[in-house]
Amino acid sequence: MKPAMQRVIVSGANGFIGRYTLPLLVSAGFEVHALSRSAEPAPLDGVCWHTLDLMDDSAVDALLGDFQATHLLHFAWYTEHGKFWHAAENLDWVACSLNLLKCFARYGGQRVLMAGSCAEYDWHDGHCIEGETPCRASTLYGVCKHALHQVADAFCAQNNLSLAWGRVFFLYGPNETVSRFVPMIINGLLRGERVACSDGHQLRDFMHVADVASAFAALLVSDVTGAVNIASGKPVTLREIGEKVMQTIGGDGRIEFGALPNRQDDPDVLTAGVNRLKDELGWKPVFTLESGIADSICWWKNDANAV
Repeated sequence: MKPAMQRVIVSGANGFIGRYTLPLLVSAGFEVHALSRSAEPAPLDGVCWHTLDLMDDSAVDALLGDFQATHLLHFAWYTEHGKFWHAAENLDWVACSLNLLKCFARYGGQRVLMAGSCAEYDWHDGHCIEGETPCRASTLYGVCKHALHQVADAFCAQNNLSLAWGRVFFLYGPNETVSRFVPMIINGLLRGERVACSDGHQLRDFMHVADVASAFAALLVSDVTGAVNIASGKPVTLREIGEKVMQTIGGDGRIEFGALPNRQDDPDVLTAGVNRLKDELGWKPVFTLESGIADSICWWKNDANAV
C-alpha cells in the first residue's frame, strides 16, 4: 500500500468503472481528485470533484499544475454504445489523453495507469495473452487505444514515468448502459417478456464492474508495468449467462436463443489469459457469476430508470 497523502487524479471518475475505484483509492491512502465532464456528482468522503473538459488543453494544464499529482488513473473516453467502435471521436481522445499525460509528467507525476481494451488484440486468436497475442485491432476504437498505449509507453520511458495499461474485457453490473447484453436480458425478463438473442454460444470472459475497479486500484498501487488483462479468467458462454439470469429471476419471461442472427464480426471465442493479474499482482475477483448476476438483478429491480 502506498504512503498516505499521495495524490491521484482519476479521469472518467463518474463513469461505469471509475466511480467504483474512488472509495478503494481513498482506503489506500490517496488524496483523490476526481474529474468529471459535467456537473459534480453527489459528495463522496475523501474525494474532491472537479469539472473539467479534457479536450480543453489549457484548462487541463492549469488544473494539473495546481494538483501536482503523483498518480494518474485514466478512464475517460468516448463510449456511446453502438457508436464508439468506429467513431471519429476516438482520434480526439488519443490527442487529449496524450495532452493529459504530458501535463501530468510536466508537474512531477510518477505512476500512470490507463484503461485499454481487449479490442486491441487480433480476435482471430480467440484466447488473448499479453505479449503473445498480436495487437491487430479490427475497429478504429481498438486501433486508437493501442496507438495511445504505444505512444504513452515511449513517452513514459523517455520521461522516467511508470506506466501500466489495463486491457478490459467484458464487464457488467449496476449502472451499466441499459441496451447492453446483461441489463437488456435482465430488464426484459423482469417485465416477463420474450427476449430475442443470438444463439448464445459465444465464449466470453465477463467480470463484475466492482471487481474490474478493484483490479485497477490494485494495479495502480503496484509496481507492475506494461499491459495487463483485466478479466476473470473464467470464460462462460452468453447462453450460460442468460440461463443464469432466467433461473434467478423466474417468472414468465424467456430468452429466445437463436431468434437473432449472430453478428458476422463477432468471434466465437474471446477470452483472456490472466497470469499477470493473478501471479504478478496477486489479485483475484470477489464476485462469482452467480453472486454478480444476483447483484445486478437486485440493482435493476430497484433502479428508477430501469425500463
